[in-house]
Amino acid sequence: MQLFKTIFLFEFRLLARQKIMLVLIGFFFVAGLYSIYDGYRFTQKQLLAIDSLKQGYQKKYQEAVASFSADTTTAKGKTLFNQAGIPSVIEYKNPLYAIHKPHSLSMLSIGQRDLTPYYDVITRRRNFVQDSNAEISNPELLASGNFDLAYVVVYLLPLLAIALCYNVLSKEREQQTDRLLSVQGLYFGRIMSYKLVFRFILIGVMAWLLSTIGFICSALLISFDPLAAILWMLSISAYLFFWFAVIFFIIRWSQSSAQNALYLLGMWCFFLMLLPALCNAMVRLYYPIPLKTDAAVALRENSEAIWALPRKLLIDTFYLNNPKYKHLRVASDTSENSNKRFAAYYDLLGRRMTQVVKHYNQYPEKQNAAVNNASWINPAMKTQYILNGIAETGLKDYLSYQDQVNAFQKTWVDFMSDYIISDKKLIISDLKKLPEFKLKPITNKNQQILRDISYLFGFSLLIILIALKLRIKI
Repeated sequence: MQLFKTIFLFEFRLLARQKIMLVLIGFFFVAGLYSIYDGYRFTQKQLLAIDSLKQGYQKKYQEAVASFSADTTTAKGKTLFNQAGIPSVIEYKNPLYAIHKPHSLSMLSIGQRDLTPYYDVITRRRNFVQDSNAEISNPELLASGNFDLAYVVVYLLPLLAIALCYNVLSKEREQQTDRLLSVQGLYFGRIMSYKLVFRFILIGVMAWLLSTIGFICSALLISFDPLAAILWMLSISAYLFFWFAVIFFIIRWSQSSAQNALYLLGMWCFFLMLLPALCNAMVRLYYPIPLKTDAAVALRENSEAIWALPRKLLIDTFYLNNPKYKHLRVASDTSENSNKRFAAYYDLLGRRMTQVVKHYNQYPEKQNAAVNNASWINPAMKTQYILNGIAETGLKDYLSYQDQVNAFQKTWVDFMSDYIISDKKLIISDLKKLPEFKLKPITNKNQQILRDISYLFGFSLLIILIALKLRIKI
């Protein structure tokens, strides 16, 4: 224990005298602060947009309620009163929104929230093709990313660890102080281990401090999630532990300082540049994602084909798919402007487009699964997946949100169809019962994250055990 305290005190004093290292540590800390600010600004922008949508919806909702008591002595008031409660008018003037609200830690790991839409308009036209949707063919491959705290942890902190640790052993050997320590009977290997532990704690404290600052900033925007914060701390600790295990493995070869630095930088390039690029290329080759224009073309073709169907055939298909409405069937259903004809049109269009989008979604799902499987050989990619999973900003989270939106659109269609087919208007009490979209979390998400964190720790321990088999040349 006394040796441990002595080494820590010596390393602390030595670090205080090395101005270059202090400047380097300060640079990384400032970069971390800026990443938190950048994530805060990005999340704040999305929250303001979401708040604007909610305010606009509430304003239109109050106008819809007021139309039931509009002044019929004026032409405008009479028009509003006559339109009050008409399902198609309500849907047109004030459509519902399905919102993918940012998680409390999304500002620390933006993930794919800058690529994927965070709200969708819900209408009876269940085409599932939103013009604002970006192509979701970039699943966390570390080829590029936002400058958020996750980027600083995954990319930059390993460089700081390399800069602080590459000559821990070689410097002693080059100065021949290793021989002096050995002659005095001191445990040289233990001393080197204590030096690495000091640097691990130093970088770890900086990462934990930056994370804590990020937690405080995120709590100013979104309610704090303590469980997510704990998982975040565990994940970055596991990732730093991995890099210190790699450093321990390299320096055990007792090469020169220049060789150690070269090997460690090569490992950094391998895990953070070469391996992700190869994985990205292979996944895109075997699991390509088609353009969304294919879905748009399918929408147009199905719209034209369904509208061109004989009216009787269209109505018969509708009642066959919706037997609960058979008792409402009348001869006028096949008229040119029949509400049931329009309901049948949207119903059949929705069913066909559901299959089209289901076919489209299988490609990003397969690609995401392939990259997730490949991440087991790359702790850097795995860490990015973990951090995005904690912040709910990964492709998996977006696909879950999209599936729930599609299911909710079906609920909305069924709700509105009951009024349209029955030729009924909504009343004020019905407006209060309009369906609401509520996003459900992915099941067993935290258990999977804990398994991934355990994998990082286990992989690191394996590297250390292999390194211990190597003999230090003194």
